[in-house]
Amino acid sequence: MRRVRRPWTLGAVFLLWFILLTPACGRKKEESPSPPRVTVQPRPVPEEKRPPSPGSLSFTSVLTKDLKRIIPSTSFSRKDRIYLYTTWTGLAGPHEIKVLWVRPDGKVQETVRIKENVPPHNPTFITWAYISFKKGLLNITPFEAKFVGQWKAQLFLDGRLMQEYPFSVS
Repeated sequence: MRRVRRPWTLGAVFLLWFILLTPACGRKKEESPSPPRVTVQPRPVPEEKRPPSPGSLSFTSVLTKDLKRIIPSTSFSRKDRIYLYTTWTGLAGPHEIKVLWVRPDGKVQETVRIKENVPPHNPTFITWAYISFKKGLLNITPFEAKFVGQWKAQLFLDGRLMQEYPFSVS
């Protein structure tokens, strides 16, 4: 029997495969490039979200009994609805306006919160908050001395006390 050599036997294929892959195994793997370093720059706060600067914001507030005829007063009866009427100039963007109604004994009787997003093109913005002794459980009798005397209305803008308004209730 004669043996016929076949050029591509299994041994030859294995040897070829070994020769081709050996240089790849000896090569140092290239490191994948590291991701670029990212530095975070603080973004400037948009104009409408900045707190108002002291020079650009102004306001005027009065205590009054009637919103149709704004007549300032500091003396009220138990029958009155007492308003704190405020006109803001230079107020733009989102804000929280809060009014605390403080009794003569120093305890907060009522809190009024107003959350508004004031358009930047508004030259003036008006807010008002009130307290009334004739609603629900606050219908006071002459024997409830804690409601009679010197009160305070405290006006806050974004958590900062802006002004305090003393008034009396008889």
